[in-house]
Amino acid sequence: MVLLNIFVVALGSKTFLDHRSAGFLVYLSSDVEGNANRYILFDIKEYDYGNNYNPATGIYTIPYDGMYLVHARVYGRDKDATHFITVDGTAVTYTKGYDPGNIYQFASTSIVLHLLSGQEVAVEPTFSETIDGSTS
Repeated sequence: MVLLNIFVVALGSKTFLDHRSAGFLVYLSSDVEGNANRYILFDIKEYDYGNNYNPATGIYTIPYDGMYLVHARVYGRDKDATHFITVDGTAVTYTKGYDPGNIYQFASTSIVLHLLSGQEVAVEPTFSETIDGSTS
């Protein structure tokens, strides 16, 4: 089971008429601390059309102008999974995932955005506890 992922899929008639595709699906192979880096560094690529995701930075660079569906799902240990989706370093969503009564927490968010070529999308955790990257 994938416990942490983000994907971006280009939508819109221009993208389909030009037969261009843009998108990726990435996840973690192991646990990381929420405050280890500014962005979550997803290290496993399921797919990445155009090779636009950089696992060293956690940033996906938009290849074409268009409408994009951005989805992030975070599983946190120690009760928190709160995170932002950012564009060019600025938060465009905030998803609160906190439950003091449970050890594990899950938070998911989706947003459709008009993005321009060269803009950068990432997931930024807002907690310092463990992000669950296990696959079982």
